[in-house]
Amino acid sequence: MSDGATVIQRLATCVALPSPTPPGDVTRVADWVAGWAADFGASVTRQHVTPVADNVLARLRFGDGPRVVFNSHLDVVDPSSQDWATPPYQPVVRDGHMIGRGTCDAKGSLVAMLCAMERLAARPSGLTGEILLTAVMGEEAGGLGSAHLVERGLRADAAVVGEPTGLTVARAHKGTYMKRLRFRGRAAHSASPWLGRNAVADAAAFVTACEEETERLTAFPHEALGPATMTVTIMSGGALQNTVPDEATLIVDRRLVPGETHEDCDRRLAAILAGLRTARPGLDVADPEVVVATVPSETAAGEPVVAAALAALGDAGRPADRATGFNAGCDMSKLVGAGIPTVICGPGSLAQAHRPDESVPLDELVDAVDVYEGIARRLLARTREG
Repeated sequence: MSDGATVIQRLATCVALPSPTPPGDVTRVADWVAGWAADFGASVTRQHVTPVADNVLARLRFGDGPRVVFNSHLDVVDPSSQDWATPPYQPVVRDGHMIGRGTCDAKGSLVAMLCAMERLAARPSGLTGEILLTAVMGEEAGGLGSAHLVERGLRADAAVVGEPTGLTVARAHKGTYMKRLRFRGRAAHSASPWLGRNAVADAAAFVTACEEETERLTAFPHEALGPATMTVTIMSGGALQNTVPDEATLIVDRRLVPGETHEDCDRRLAAILAGLRTARPGLDVADPEVVVATVPSETAAGEPVVAAALAALGDAGRPADRATGFNAGCDMSKLVGAGIPTVICGPGSLAQAHRPDESVPLDELVDAVDVYEGIARRLLARTREG
């Protein structure tokens, strides 16, 4: 059985098993998850997705009935380029938080889901149907593992995706559409800049245009997510300090809300570039290249999984008045695309994800076990007639 101390110890063990993307090798943590699930009686299978990365599927079956999926990911963001105060794979507990890579994104959710399943296995009375944990690889590489699941026919009546929501329920999330743009100029000596074309200046004008577009988008908020955004996240250009740069490259990150499509974004990007060409005659930009393309998704507020999640939160003493939105992309889109009503819920704050000294509040981690167990028990409850 899983108590608070056990959950904390299990998370520390999980965090100490590095699984960064890149390179995406999740072998050690996948083996650990599979072994733990088998120990509490789950039927465990693995899907070989890449030479170094499997999906781990752990199933508890209680009879005929609905299937509920718990989904979280094995991989974490690579911390090697970040400045951490403590080693990222040596978890530390301090001031009510555990610090370490993956504590909130998303090994905290993964471990809490496994602990909840351990409880369900120990107390199966009143349950029917099945609970299926899908511990996937490659979420940080665009959702490769969950896409693999769906391509192989995953079906379910409801799903919970474990991502850091501050242990609230989210029924919608934004999509991610990143493109690489390459602005082409003409080199010249910086003492005679009029003889060249400054590609960095052209790219900078595009950055300003993106800020203006984000401001325009504030007029069209989604009820659970707020407005879409358009942000330049990486820019490089120039090679010599005394030369007008003839090339600048950037990544623009467009976050979509439900109802928007990639084609909508392409049309707006084309309009922005057309406006820049008018304002800056001679501007030359290569055809944009897609870097990441995920879709937004949402689940209707009236779906049983939303009600079950809110009720479980309330039972755990957490605010549960309504479901909100999750501003990042995640594997919910893959599951909703397969026709599975899905919510997102997990311990930790999105503001802690991907940053140095990532952490998760221990009270949220412990309560998450109760919440996940409560969701499953509501959705898999045996009816009186059954």
